[in-house]
Amino acid sequence: MKTKVVIRAFLFLLALGAVGVLLGAGSKPFAPNVDMKSGDLRVPEGYTSWPVLGTWSHANTEGEPGAKEYHVVYTQPETLAYYQEHEKFPDGAVLVKELLGTKTMEMTTGPTVSHATDLKGWFVLVRDTEGRFQDSKLWGDGWAWSLFMADNPAKTVSTDYKKDCMGCHLPARDMAPAHAADADKWIYTFGYPVFQK
Repeated sequence: MKTKVVIRAFLFLLALGAVGVLLGAGSKPFAPNVDMKSGDLRVPEGYTSWPVLGTWSHANTEGEPGAKEYHVVYTQPETLAYYQEHEKFPDGAVLVKELLGTKTMEMTTGPTVSHATDLKGWFVLVRDTEGRFQDSKLWGDGWAWSLFMADNPAKTVSTDYKKDCMGCHLPARDMAPAHAADADKWIYTFGYPVFQK
């Protein structure tokens, strides 16, 4: 009799734990910076502790030589590990491109040396392999797309990714590896040495 009671109690606790795992898995958002009800993005907190994929330098085209702006790109550690193993972005991958102003000056290391100064804003992308939020003009072609200004990391200034974002990403498709997943061809992966084998 006691054995039956113990077994039933054990099975009940086991079932309760399984239900808790299932409920917990369903409530966790697929990306840390997405409102799962509205699809709104924000700049993820703590992204500066993520691995840096690479840095882009935009040169001054007028006036003094040097860098006009730096773009430093971050992603989650798990995204980096997944990409290095599978050569594609996983669902929920977040890319944060930090936009930084610069100052250029003469230094002992060279006559024209630029360094980062103030934060101007962020471009944020979230990989979406399931076609979520199809009514949103900021979700499509396998990604969620948004630009944020430095004064408000919670509210995008983008209104339509096809008008606001695609023009800059279109050339990436011609430069992408032939074997890349179609949606991944929107990303300039050749600029990220940690992705290269």
